[in-house]
Amino acid sequence: MKTLKSTLRTASVLAVLASVAVVAGCGKDADEKLAEAPAPAAPAIKEAQPPAAADPAEAAAEKLEHHATAVETGKSSAPVDLKYDVLAKPQPGQPFEVELAFVPRLPADKLEVEVTGIEGLTIVGDGRYAFDPVETGEVYTAKVLAQADGPGLYYFGVSAQMITPVQTEARAFSVPVVVGEVAASEKAEPEVDATGQPVESMPAQESVEEKK
Repeated sequence: MKTLKSTLRTASVLAVLASVAVVAGCGKDADEKLAEAPAPAAPAIKEAQPPAAADPAEAAAEKLEHHATAVETGKSSAPVDLKYDVLAKPQPGQPFEVELAFVPRLPADKLEVEVTGIEGLTIVGDGRYAFDPVETGEVYTAKVLAQADGPGLYYFGVSAQMITPVQTEARAFSVPVVVGEVAASEKAEPEVDATGQPVESMPAQESVEEKK
């Protein structure tokens, strides 16, 4: 009888030990699998997005840091802006150059320019220029050679026509130039008529012509 009980007790102890061994083995296998498992990927870092591109016409105009903005005359709104730079101090009776820089805000087949002077200011040459084709974001320059009879404040009249297969749009500008020594009371502003509107100093008239 004692032998049977001893046998049963021994069997129970062995069963418990076997269970412990199985549990320990499972735990070890789990630890090994956990150690072998790949580490979780690090979250992707989003690169900073570049700022939105500036308007091509504005970007082109910003490059003309030494140029002044011409005064618009009339009421036309052709998609082209004008900046200018007097390359040297003008003196009476001596030829001088003024650089005109045209900045289109829309593309066109052709840009035609006419430059005229006022009494006492002579344009050397016919004062006509043409550029084709014309693209947005580009700068189109023309150097105007002129001569003034005496000291004073003068104005160039500039007419720019943007030509496309659909229409021709014009825009007029006034470019002031100080020649020699001028009294401080004189201001670089375009002449105005009785209604306060700028007086155009060129024969070319602004227009929008629909092509048939």
